[in-house]
Amino acid sequence: MFDEFSDPVSYKQKYLNQNAFLVYYTKGYDGPNRDSIESGEMPRQTLQYGARNECWNALDDFLTELNFGIKDHSSTRSDILDPLNKTISSFDRYLSIASQDDLDIAQHASLLQ
Repeated sequence: MFDEFSDPVSYKQKYLNQNAFLVYYTKGYDGPNRDSIESGEMPRQTLQYGARNECWNALDDFLTELNFGIKDHSSTRSDILDPLNKTISSFDRYLSIASQDDLDIAQHASLLQ
């Protein structure tokens, strides 16, 4: 679901990722009288993928704690709910970045199932 409603990785971002060492040590030099290649707003795609990764990590933490609590019976309510709340807030952050058109499509698709 995440990747379907996220912006694709741009050519510029692919270049930055593949040449991170060079970009770092040249401070983003892109030629005389030109702004740094790293200047400008952070792309929405970067924010989307960051929120997606945060959500997956939080969900993994929640499921790990839940499984441990079921087996060991030593988890507190907070041990289980804190990662769940982090998962929900991460997902909310992802949705806040998505375009309204994407949200409408996702909502419509979920109603059909």
